[in-house]
Amino acid sequence: MAHARRRATLTSLDGPARADRGRDIEGLDVPQPPEVLAMILCDQVITDVESNKKSLIGLFDQVETVALPCVIHELHIYLSLTDGHGTLPVALACVTVDEGEQLFRGEAEIEFAGPLQVIEMHFVFPNARFPRAGEYRFQLSALGQVLRERRFLVTYV
Repeated sequence: MAHARRRATLTSLDGPARADRGRDIEGLDVPQPPEVLAMILCDQVITDVESNKKSLIGLFDQVETVALPCVIHELHIYLSLTDGHGTLPVALACVTVDEGEQLFRGEAEIEFAGPLQVIEMHFVFPNARFPRAGEYRFQLSALGQVLRERRFLVTYV
């Protein structure tokens, strides 16, 4: 007796296959939010001119202050993104946890040549001002959705 074999195709519960993501029904690239590999707060980002390697100096997720408002002379936020499609604007904002008030914001436009590309970038916020002690959030967003949120704590000592 001959047995019929059926070819099974596994589909992800997370959505379309990686090769199909970011394409419309006609196969054209459409902007799609990327995957956030890293979102790191630090004092400085140094890029080696020969290798293009990044060095992150002074990593932190909280700050202690003796005076309020707390002002950080230069706040750097390093980002590593992948699995994006097309050109899309991204925004990084600092908001208060209690009221959701936006304290400061940076914007950039990124372009992915393909979904396997990794884009490294960083935002610099000069004189970043935190009005009171407490918890804040850094929110990275694209295409109307928050991609990653990072907690930041200001402590008055």
